[in-house]
Amino acid sequence: MAKTTTRPKPATAKKTEATELSVPGGGTDIRMIPLDQLEPSPLNVRKVAASASDDAELLVSIRETGIKQNLVVHALSETRFAVDAGGRRLKALKQLAEDSVIPADHPVPCLVDDKRNAILTSATENLQRAAMHPADQFEAFEAMIAEGRSEDEIALKFGVSVDLVRRRLKLARVAPEIIEQFRAGDLTLECVMAFTLTDDHDRQLAVWNAVKGGYHIHPQSIKRHLTETAHSANSAIGRFVGIEAYEAAGGVLLRDLFDDRASAHMENPELLERLAIEKLQAAAKTFEGTWKWVEVHLSVDYGAFRSFGRVYPQDIDPDPDLLTEEERLIAREEELAAKNDGEDWTDAETEEYYAIEPRLREIEALQRERQPYADEDRAIAGVVLTIGHDGALRVEKGLVR
Repeated sequence: MAKTTTRPKPATAKKTEATELSVPGGGTDIRMIPLDQLEPSPLNVRKVAASASDDAELLVSIRETGIKQNLVVHALSETRFAVDAGGRRLKALKQLAEDSVIPADHPVPCLVDDKRNAILTSATENLQRAAMHPADQFEAFEAMIAEGRSEDEIALKFGVSVDLVRRRLKLARVAPEIIEQFRAGDLTLECVMAFTLTDDHDRQLAVWNAVKGGYHIHPQSIKRHLTETAHSANSAIGRFVGIEAYEAAGGVLLRDLFDDRASAHMENPELLERLAIEKLQAAAKTFEGTWKWVEVHLSVDYGAFRSFGRVYPQDIDPDPDLLTEEERLIAREEELAAKNDGEDWTDAETEEYYAIEPRLREIEALQRERQPYADEDRAIAGVVLTIGHDGALRVEKGLVR
């Protein structure tokens, strides 16, 4: 099978105009300036770089809580601004944009000042900085919601996305005892984030009590404890039932709000297994009355099938339409594979190539399904329905005990 060379395409975000926000009681305005219009200022007084660990912590903080303090800039032109105060924040934002976490033109809250004040502004900002603890910010979001403020208002005030505000509000619902451990420095921000897999405070505290005696508390350890009795939505049974059917039946889904790549977990295994059995039983009705016996199992050791005898279907001519399609797909697959090993494929050709093999497997299964069993064979044999490794229905016919 030919390999495909994937070339990531740069994002082409629309240019964002700088917008002004009035500051009540103040003589200046905070402007939301697109990130790609900002650059470091040579007038910034910070000359000694922060440590790599400090920069890493700042990056995590900005990724999760946004910009908590506006940058101070002076204009170089109508569309270019030099950052006099907030150089490390600018560096972190540029890194997040490079990592595609935020768009290149992400709006950044900036106070536009006179160039003559740049050095004084930079010195004051660096000497008098007093960062708000993330736990205080979580609770501030919650308090502002209680006051009747909207998520949009909070996002604008803190210079973050509305989605991030919603995630922060989820984080603020972690058990207060765990938040206090975070304040005391016994837990990292990543560990607190891990606890949001569930809203159940008793469950959170039980896991905290289980892990707190360890030498090093790791977020993955917390997640493993929280999901040890749950099924991944990407597991065979999870895919067989499906998230929609599971939630429609009242199942609780655990989602990692801070990792889009992570699988959701189905927290009610008894419900999940009942739904899977019901789906298998519904499929089994097709075979009842036409075979000697029919059984359903959530899982089967495939080696166990070797203990059965077998009867086999009768050979018949393949369906001509399916055969024609199969021949066409094989020829097209070979044609694409010969095209410079995939280097010159268009996006459409890449998609077409990788759709061929699954369709060929479908055609093979459809042709096999058309092959009938003799009545005398069905009278002595049975069928087992189970869940395949890929989460699809697996039907084994012609088994003789």
